[in-house]
Amino acid sequence: MMMKRGSFLGWVGIASLLFWTGNAQAIYTPNPAGRWAANRFFLAGDFTYNSSKDLDGGGEIKDETGFFARPAFTIARNIMIYGRLGVMDGKHLDSGFAGGFGVQGAYILPRAPEWAIGGAFDFVYWKTGSGAADLDYIEYQFTPAVSYNVPSIPQLTPYAGVMFDFLGSDFSEDKPFGLLFGTNFDPTNHVRLDAQFRVISETGFFMSAGYMF
Repeated sequence: MMMKRGSFLGWVGIASLLFWTGNAQAIYTPNPAGRWAANRFFLAGDFTYNSSKDLDGGGEIKDETGFFARPAFTIARNIMIYGRLGVMDGKHLDSGFAGGFGVQGAYILPRAPEWAIGGAFDFVYWKTGSGAADLDYIEYQFTPAVSYNVPSIPQLTPYAGVMFDFLGSDFSEDKPFGLLFGTNFDPTNHVRLDAQFRVISETGFFMSAGYMF
């Protein structure tokens, strides 16, 4: 009964988050304070959407989307390395190959094990263009965060954090600081769903579904 109740409330929480953010916002880094079993392979499919990302000089990237496969491996308990392969697209920018990598780690507080603090580092490269011009989009991001595993619904782990985000090569970002919040939901021991909302430096959302082998 508890499993059914937890699953139902978890799905309601994720659905509510996506409904609220779907009108305007975006996402990209998986839970920076996520919890993982050691020595496991994980494969996820990610979708990201940014309605806007401010650029230096008053410009912005609008309607930026990305589809990625994200293979990952947990090198130790709660420490994961991952790669990304996919495509990205944006308004007035060409669709093109995008790839990258990241690392994420978390520490569970011994006296309050429902809480964890952690962080992630991410890198993404996108080969794009505009008109006759070829452009390289490079993004680096560091994201410290905190997560809370809900004791009454152990499948659900909301999180929140700050992101320090920098663009390189042919793009320069106006605001390098942003906020994110979201939740993991694990309907089974092998399946993880992630939904996230991002504001300030970019306005967007992220959805992910993955399988732990």
